[in-house]
Amino acid sequence: METRPDRRARISDEISPLLPVDRDAEVAVVAEYFAGDAARQSAEAIEAVISSTDLIVCDELDFGAMAAGARAGVPVVIVSVIASGSLVRADRVSDALERLRLELGLSEPIRYQGDLFVVPFTPTMRAPDFPAPDHAVWMRPDRGLKPDPNGSIVATLGTEFNTESGDLFDRILDALAEVDAPCVVAVGRDLDPARFGPQPSHVRVEQYVDLDALVPRASVVLHHGGSGLFMRSVLGGAPQILFPMGADQPFTADRVQHLGVGCVLDSQTADSTVIRERVAALRDDAKMRDRVTALRTETLALPDPAAVVRKVEALVTSAR
Repeated sequence: METRPDRRARISDEISPLLPVDRDAEVAVVAEYFAGDAARQSAEAIEAVISSTDLIVCDELDFGAMAAGARAGVPVVIVSVIASGSLVRADRVSDALERLRLELGLSEPIRYQGDLFVVPFTPTMRAPDFPAPDHAVWMRPDRGLKPDPNGSIVATLGTEFNTESGDLFDRILDALAEVDAPCVVAVGRDLDPARFGPQPSHVRVEQYVDLDALVPRASVVLHHGGSGLFMRSVLGGAPQILFPMGADQPFTADRVQHLGVGCVLDSQTADSTVIRERVAALRDDAKMRDRVTALRTETLALPDPAAVVRKVEALVTSAR
């Protein structure tokens, strides 16, 4: 299988053409890269400092940290970062993890779901085909600010896929130019806002914006479909328009559609007219906003982080 280029290897003001979404390739990258070279590098780095460590906390793609913990007999807490749970699949990572086990001389299989598996998403956000493990604990990620349905329209394509988005920013900006509402577009550190030319007075283009402050006052959020923006939009009470391009984004898009809290557009073909029409439709869709509010309420009802900290402390105590 041809591997896709490392999306994080380039820092440039240029935007490369959009690639077709390839779900299988994104799942394969987890086994071929994250459970391969990246895991070896991570394990080596962690083993250099693990002698004074009582606990390892890592995300669900850091297999090297999990392996280092197993080798040192240190408990490992996994924090889920993929809302849908669809990227780490036992049948796809098992061979790579077995090779890693043998390379590191471990006597038992690497526990890729750790001693504690923390999920800062609601159970309904997770795809039914990829349930959380039995030892999962759920956690409220944030208290959330009070939403303002009459606020700005916010758009971002993240900090990795922004430079692989072809002319998507241009199409979004053309759409927002004709929307009767304040609009804020974050293009990321690698792109100069000036490259997009003059914008109407109601459209602001920035490298970075405070999404934690803006999204709760957003009437619609347009984004690439990352798990973080999915959750942040829910906490902000805002309907979402997703333009999935890769990684976990197409799987996030599935959940957004299933839950009825936004819509999904083709990142390659959606023109400015379609984008503008969807923005207008979502701003006026009271039923969708009610569904977002319900999911927000469900999210805020998750256990407080302090409860999870107590479980982590108990895990460390029992391991001593």
